[in-house]
Order: sequence, then structure tokens, then C-alpha cells
Amino acid sequence: MVRFSLKWKFILAFVGLTLLFAGTFGTLAAYRLRRALTEQVRLRAKVVAEEFAREASRFIATPEGQTEVPVSSRLTRRLVAGTVLYAQIVRGGTLRFTDGRADLVPSVGPLDRPFLLVERTTPAGTPFLDLFRAIPEHTLDKQTYVRIGFPLADVYARIRRETSFIILASLLLVTAGTVAAFVLQRTILGPAERMTAAIRHLQRGDYSARVRARTNDELQLLADEFNAMASAIESRDRELAAMNEALAKANRIKDDFSAAMSHELKTPLHAIRAYAQLVLEGIDGPVTAAQRRSLESLLAAGDHLLHLIEGILRYSALETGGTAPMMQEVDAAVVVEQARQNVAHLARAKGLPIATRIDGAAVRADETMLRQILINLLHNAIKYTERGQISVTTSAQNGQVLFAIADTGPGIPAEDAGEVFEPFRRAGDAARREIDGIGLGLAVARRYVELHGGRIWFESAAGGGTTFCFTLPRGRSEGGGDGGEA
Repeated sequence: MVRFSLKWKFILAFVGLTLLFAGTFGTLAAYRLRRALTEQVRLRAKVVAEEFAREASRFIATPEGQTEVPVSSRLTRRLVAGTVLYAQIVRGGTLRFTDGRADLVPSVGPLDRPFLLVERTTPAGTPFLDLFRAIPEHTLDKQTYVRIGFPLADVYARIRRETSFIILASLLLVTAGTVAAFVLQRTILGPAERMTAAIRHLQRGDYSARVRARTNDELQLLADEFNAMASAIESRDRELAAMNEALAKANRIKDDFSAAMSHELKTPLHAIRAYAQLVLEGIDGPVTAAQRRSLESLLAAGDHLLHLIEGILRYSALETGGTAPMMQEVDAAVVVEQARQNVAHLARAKGLPIATRIDGAAVRADETMLRQILINLLHNAIKYTERGQISVTTSAQNGQVLFAIADTGPGIPAEDAGEVFEPFRRAGDAARREIDGIGLGLAVARRYVELHGGRIWFESAAGGGTTFCFTLPRGRSEGGGDGGEA
């Protein structure tokens, strides 16, 4: 199906209307001209026939008119002066007089009406009128009438000339209409087309696009409004670009500051933990039970602070794009056990067993990142679970390995579901202020999983616990696995 633009629709419609108008005008004009000229000729022929009939009436009464031999007479020469093809007088049904081109005259026949007009054609194809007119003072039954042939060649020649002028005028009208269509299209649709092109440029990000219209009408007002809007957008874009640049710079400064401070904080923190551990082990002499509890609290606080700092470092590395997985074949059972051992002391402190069920499938992953994902999810499960247990299961399916970490905690409220994996956000902040952490564990876990091309999600019900699941590519080999509990 052929599709035309608005420009060509407008031009074709305008030209089509012009053609229709010119054709209709030309046809009607030619028809009316032909009819008017023909009617004029017929009226003139009738006048000539009437005059010839009156002259014939007087002629019949003369001695010349009584002769039995039709002869040429001054009658027709005086009457028509060469304007007819032939002239005849019939008396009592018998031809009494003839003059002119007798070869054009058909045989004499009876006349059944006072006046009769028949259009005929000469052997050369020239039309003419054959007129019959009853002579006054003679009834039809006496069959006394005149007959003349009136030529139409001049009339048809004039009709052809006038028709040529009409056709020429119609063509000029169509040409003028076509020119007018293009002029109007350029005047009316031109600014609209330029505005459409400017809008396309604006959509592609070229905010310098403008519409130039000098029509001094509503189109120019529309173009001016568009230009004002484009200028506002361009100005706003420059402001946003400057703001984004400032925000990006501030974000880089924040990341650099976080990384630098985290590194700087880790050095004295390690020293504090080391000295506290030495004192706890009695390097400076025996410690009392109260001192031991204080030192253990100090070490626990140091461990917690170290965990927070390492979380910030990992997230800063992810934000700056400085972390890429080192893919290799990894035994899922081994990594799960390492992660369980890492958080075992936290689970024992709350009396929570950690059960594992590994199907033995190997995964293709970065071992350090996989371990950190499991540690973060286990930390999160232990943090929000007061009683019950934690479970870690793996299963192979569709070329992937599915990891599931389930707890028996209070579950995640539906209104917090969209913020679980966001950095520095924690589900149920308002109701659980006693929960430690800055909300980076799940954010780091999600980014690590996505770097492996996997997917992470959770399933939770209020009061029914939460299960965090993620998938990683399955390895080409399989290793052994077992279950355990801490």
C-alpha cells in the first residue's frame, strides 16, 4: 500500500480539485457554447426559411412561377445571397423550382407538418440543415412548401475554435492550481515540516534545533513557542549537565574518601584487636573474669567494626568498577562450609543451628565472591532470626545451580520489599533499631551475583521467615558434598 506524506496529500488533493473544477467548467462551457451557437443557427435558418416561403408565395403567382420547367431565378440570389446550399419550391407535391447544389438534395417527399428541420451531412462529411417550410395560404394537403439547405461548416469551425480556447483556459487553470498548491504547501505545511524535523532533532538530543517561520500567522506563533520551549530545554539541559558533573565529582570524592578512610581505619583497628587478643591470652599476666568479659566485648566490637569497614570497601570497589570475577570451577560444598564456619560463632551466640544440604554440583564462579555472597546472606539471616534455625541448600537445574538460604525470622514487610537490595537500606528500620549494620550486605551480594550473570531474589511471608535465593552458572564437573550442622 502506497503511503503519501501530508505534503503530497495536500498537493494531490488541491491539484485534483483544480482538475475537477477545470474539467467541469470546460465541459459545461463547451456544451453551452455548442448549444447556443446551434440554436442561433437554427433561428437564423428559420428566419431565412420564413422569408423564402413568403417570397415563394409571391413568386408562384407570377408567370415565371407558373412554368412547368424549373429554372434558375433571381429569387434565391436576391434572398439568400449565397448563404444557403440549395433552395427549392415544391407545388402540389411536384418540384417547381430549384437552385444551388442539387446533388445534396434527397428525393422530394410529403410534408406532414408546417415546419420540419433535419440535420444531414454532405458526402465530404460537412453537416448542414435541411429545412422544410409550408408556403402561407396553402394547406398541408396541397403539399406546397419551400426547402432550403443551410450550411453548418462555419458554425462547427467556430465551435472548434471556441472549444480550443476553453481547453487552453482549463489547462492554464490546472497549471495555476498546481503552482498554487506548491506555493500554499510551502506556505502552510513548510513550517510544520520544519517543526517536525526540529522535534526529531530535539528527541535525538540536539537541543540547538530551532524552527524558522516568517508567516506572520498562527504557524509563526507556534514556531515561536516551540523555539522558546527548545531554549528552555537547552538551558535546563546545561544546568542538569553541570549538576550531574558536580554530583559525579562529589560521588568520586565520596568513594575516594570512603576507600581511603576505610583503609586508614583498618590499620589501627587491627592493632587494637591484636593488643586486645594478646591481653586476653594473658601475655601481660593473668586477667580476671570481669576483664575477660570486657576484652571479649572489645574484640566483638572490633570484629563488627572490621566487618562494616570491609563492607564499605567492597561496595566502593563495586561502584568504581574495580571488581571483576575470576571465573573457575568451584566446589559448592567446600565454599558453603567455609561460609558456615565464618559465621558459626555468631550462630552459636544466638543458639541457632545452621543446616546444609548440598547436591554436589560444581559451579563456575569467583570463589572469593561466592564465599562473600554466602557470608553476607548468612549474616543477614542470623541478624534477623531470634529462634529456630538457618538452612543452606543447593540444587542443580537447567544448567544453573540454585542456592537458597532460609531463616525462621519475622519475614520482610511487603512495603519494604522494593528496598531490600538497595545500599544503606534495611527492611523494617523503624521497628528494628536494635539490629546492627549499615545495609550493605545484600547490596554487595546482589552486585556480586549480577557480575556472574546470575539472579538473586527472596521469598518471604510476614511471620513465616525469609528465603534468599540466587543462581550461578553450573560447572562442567561435579564434586562431592555432605550435610552438616553448627
